[in-house]
Amino acid sequence: MKRLWLGSCLCVGIACGSGVDVGGSGGSRGSGSAEDSGETGGTTSDGSGTAGATEVDTTAGSADTTGDPEPLPPPPATGIEIVEITVDQGVRVPVFRDGALVGPAERNAAVLQGRELVLRAFFETDPGWQARPIYGLLTLEHDDGTTAVYEGFTEASEPQCAAFDHLYDCRYGDDNGSLLWRVEGVDVRPGTAYRIELLEAIPGHEDDVSDKSPVFPVDGGTEEIGIESSYMKMRVVVVPFYHDVGAACAQAPDLLEEFGTDYHGNPRTVAGLFRERLFANNPVDEVEIIVHDVVDYGGNAQQGGGLLQTLQQLRFAEGAPPEYYYYGVIRPCQGTPDFSGIAQLGGPSPGQAAQRVGWGVYHGNPSTTADTFVHEIGHEQGRFHIACSGDEGGPDPSYPDHPDGNTLSWGIDVMSKPTIIKPPSSHEYMSYCGPTWVSEWGWHLVSPWIEEISSWERSGGVGPTRPLLVGTVRADGSSSFYVAQGWFHEGLVRSGHVVRVTAVDGRVLEVPAQWQPWERSDDANVIAPLPVALEEIEALRWVTPRRSGVIDRATVREVESLAGPSTTVGPARYSPAVP
Repeated sequence: MKRLWLGSCLCVGIACGSGVDVGGSGGSRGSGSAEDSGETGGTTSDGSGTAGATEVDTTAGSADTTGDPEPLPPPPATGIEIVEITVDQGVRVPVFRDGALVGPAERNAAVLQGRELVLRAFFETDPGWQARPIYGLLTLEHDDGTTAVYEGFTEASEPQCAAFDHLYDCRYGDDNGSLLWRVEGVDVRPGTAYRIELLEAIPGHEDDVSDKSPVFPVDGGTEEIGIESSYMKMRVVVVPFYHDVGAACAQAPDLLEEFGTDYHGNPRTVAGLFRERLFANNPVDEVEIIVHDVVDYGGNAQQGGGLLQTLQQLRFAEGAPPEYYYYGVIRPCQGTPDFSGIAQLGGPSPGQAAQRVGWGVYHGNPSTTADTFVHEIGHEQGRFHIACSGDEGGPDPSYPDHPDGNTLSWGIDVMSKPTIIKPPSSHEYMSYCGPTWVSEWGWHLVSPWIEEISSWERSGGVGPTRPLLVGTVRADGSSSFYVAQGWFHEGLVRSGHVVRVTAVDGRVLEVPAQWQPWERSDDANVIAPLPVALEEIEALRWVTPRRSGVIDRATVREVESLAGPSTTVGPARYSPAVP
């Protein structure tokens, strides 16, 4: 009898740490890996899954002349055993080490449902191990009785890690330091259990004697991954602006223009790229990009405040849910500003929804534009800069690697192909240095924030809105205001900052005011609850401890009357293709 071997050229063809998708009745099959060497590099190759098969006669005596050989599976690997396992959805999470499972309550981060992950199995070998390709099967068993099988290869070498407490600390940046499988989001479900089988990929070691087990768990059963029943969403309205200040101005950005391909090779739009980059850097199980109709803008795009005010007005006019982020992109027509993007600092309460606005320059390279988008949405999440280059304004001094800005943690970009391993020397994406990635510290910082605002959607709402007076007080004392429905946040009220309302019946009422500076501006965003209906107001005045000014009552209108015809109250939704 002859054995059909998975030859060494098959390992070169499929991966030894590459991205591949091979159809099969058992479910999805695939693996992927590449080390981030300081930019976006890595090694990868793709193969058909059957190339390089080699026939080896395993019988004694004469050759088999009875016809084609009966194919047999490769034998269990010898002299190798899995001792540590990690899951990575953006930051490294050990799930098995020191001979024991690491339960969800003991982990450094949750494993989120529906989010792609990379599972890595780190191994020990017998002394004198001969480096060779090892084939690994990852089998997932779901609660509904279905299974999915993923395959991977590695050029397994003997670990040289005596100075490290854990193999994953020693070999995380090594393509061949583990078996690696990228698992599709559809297979990342609560209750999913897994097992791993290690198999020989070339002949010559099937009869080696060893007490190491080539299966995990060693009893041949399964272990649960420990996937959370998460609800972590980010929904972003992206507004393309046309800078309407002259006939020669460039067209508004086309966010539905094709730009490259996604992980599976399907055509991807610029909006899809935005989604991928935001998803990769945040602890979420869903990102939705909502592409707005083009909005004309005739103001100054070299300063930040005008577009921020327009975006805030848009979200009020459109009755945006409080959990939505608004972000604009523009091709400035009168010179490029001295910044790439700008955003207000948001917060995790409905009353801070008005501050979830930001915008960026639409660069010639959409990838650069997407990086700016992720950074500015970070500000909308309340994140400060992380110091690195020295040019970051208002950096967070509590950051663990302040002022150098390294992430100090391992991670994997689950949306890239090849799958990119991010070393601790990567720079936090809230810095101005590169290459960037999200730190474990940053991942933890925004996780409760995202969970909180996602809960508003999950629960069906956050309570009724109320009439608000919204506007801007400029450095010279002039102001402009409108009335809109929204939520008011008492925590943003500054002592002594009020709006004085004189009613038509002679009453004088003072209400507390949120008073937030517009970014990169001496102007202030002012929001106050209206104590009476607009038609019952005769006069208005803003008041601070140091100065005060009149609000021209005749110019105050309901926000809907300010929304131009180019806006869309119900924006068109961009729905990325499901793999």
